[in-house]
Order: sequence, then structure tokens, then C-alpha cells
Amino acid sequence: MAQTSARRRRERDSFSDKEAAKMLGIPVAKLYRICDFFDSDSDDAWDLIEGEFFEYEPGQARKRRFYEEGVMAIAKYLEETEGGSFLARLKEFFTHHRARVTRALVQRRIIQVTQDRSTLVIKGDLVFLQQRSVVRVLGTNGKGISGTLRRIEEESAGLDGAEGLEIDVHFADFDDVEGRHWSQRGIARLARTMHERGRITKARKAWVKAVADVAEDCFEVQRKVLESHEARVKAAMERARSKAKACAVTQQKPNAADRNPIELEAHHLFDAATRPDLAALDDNLLVISSALHRNFHKWMGNRPCEPKDFVDYLLRNELTHFEGSPSTRARQEQRQQKLIHRLELLQARYEGNRLLY
Repeated sequence: MAQTSARRRRERDSFSDKEAAKMLGIPVAKLYRICDFFDSDSDDAWDLIEGEFFEYEPGQARKRRFYEEGVMAIAKYLEETEGGSFLARLKEFFTHHRARVTRALVQRRIIQVTQDRSTLVIKGDLVFLQQRSVVRVLGTNGKGISGTLRRIEEESAGLDGAEGLEIDVHFADFDDVEGRHWSQRGIARLARTMHERGRITKARKAWVKAVADVAEDCFEVQRKVLESHEARVKAAMERARSKAKACAVTQQKPNAADRNPIELEAHHLFDAATRPDLAALDDNLLVISSALHRNFHKWMGNRPCEPKDFVDYLLRNELTHFEGSPSTRARQEQRQQKLIHRLELLQARYEGNRLLY
């Protein structure tokens, strides 16, 4: 229970002693003199309670981090003993600070849900996100979405001219992608209705209001990031193909003079759709023949692939390419071991280790 309580305290927004002193416009030494005064008499009106107003820095019994409540209490004390408008100034600061923090949290959530490219579709300047990801952005559930849609329908059917929902603007259904998708405009519309008419807690209202206010701007920034990412991926694939002399498995080389010349393709060992963080990474690209590439994905079906899947495929289907003649067998086995070692190392390095891109 004590560990849980400590963790909850750490998750609260807190300020170092230097940050608190700067906000109050006093030296750090004076801040601690006031703390000592508060602590000197537990029966007076001034009291700073650990866990409610401040916490001690880990491993430092005298150094404190202050919650908003603690800074406000000291500001109130300074107003009463020294005059001035400490409290009003701090209230304005905290209002802006909370807005900045909430915006940053919304931005982080949008970055997180757009890491899996299989859950989104970019169409023009709109980013359409699969509904299960929209649920994460809004901090709700399927029932919450359904209730919000019902309220939007009621609003748009009224006489107040409320904005309705338009297909291909607020939402879309794509033939080759599962489930309904919502654009940044649709997400902002859902969030606004949840804030204005949703039967939710004040904390949830604060979150969805922030989503309504900043989601469109955040998605626009992320759309540009994603599109520049696509350009980096294409450049990495072209770079890999141009450097390769032959298929990494069959050792076949392109030859324009052949009747049916082979084509080399860059294969993503970690699937590019589900691991876009690795899609432009040179080590994640293996240049193989188009026929082998096609056969591997046919063998995999619709499942996203990882390096271990390609190793499994090689061991089950393509070992004949590493046999060779008696004079080259040792060299071919060494090539096989080197390739498998590379794939296993990539698997171990990035499995469960997702990078932001």
C-alpha cells in the first residue's frame, strides 16, 4: 500500500524547490525558512502535509518537491504576511501550465496511436484513425462513442444548425481496411460533444476538451511526420536495392540479357505496417528476389512478419540454396549461419522495443 501511495504521489504534477521559489519570486533559502515555520507548530493555521502539499526528493530527507497545493499555500502565507498578489499571479501561471501539460499529453497520445500504420489511412490532408485507436485518444469505450454519436445526431436534427457528420470528412469506411475510421475533424467533433453533453467526470471533461482544442493541430503535425517517414522508407529501400549485388538467399543476380530476368526487392524483416519505427532502418531490410519475396508472404498469409518468421521460412523451405557443391559447401553453410545470425540478432534487439519515429 505504501509503494502504491508513493507511486501516486510521483505521478502528480510537482515542482522542484528552485522552480517553486522562482514562481513565488523568493530565494530558495527563504522558501525553506517558510517550510520550517510551517513545520514548527502543528496546531497553527499554517501546515504543509507530506503527500498533500509536497514530497521529499528520493533519498534526500531535506529537499522537497512541491505540488500546486503546496506552492499555493505558501503564496497565501506570503500575501497575508507581506502583501502583494502572489495568489492571483500563481493561479494564472497554473492555468497556463495545466493547459500546456494537457496539450503535451494529447500530443503524446496521438503519437502513440499513430505508431501502427495498419490502424490508419492518410487521405489528402486527413488522417483517418481506426475506431479502437480513437477510443484510446478520447479515453472512452465503445459505449461512450455510441452515446456521443446519438447526441450528435440529436444536435444535427435540431434547429440550432449544429454540424453533422460527413462521410470522407469526419469518418470513412475503407474496403481494404477493417472497421470504421475517424479523421482528426471527426475526433475533434466527438470530443467536443463529449465535453459539452457527455455524462462523464470533470477530469474526463478536461481531457476531451483538450482533445477538442488541439487534436486537429496535433494530427496535422503528425501527418507531415508520417509523410516524411514514407519518403525516408522509400529512400532506404532504394538504397538497399542499389547496394545489393544478388538475392541474399538464392544468390541470383539481375541480368537484363536473361529471357526472364529476376528482380530484386527490399523485404522488411519486421513488417513495415506494424513496425513503422523500423521501416527506414537499413538493418531491417533484406534484399531478395521478387519470387522469393512473394513466396514468403504467401507462406505467412496476412500475418505481420518478424525476422524469426523469415528464419523459420528459410529452415522449412529454402535450405537447398545453401547446399552448393562439395567444394563450396563449407562456404555456403557459413553464409547460411551468417544470415540467420543477423536475423536472430535483429529479432533480439528490437522485439518489444518500439522506437518513436
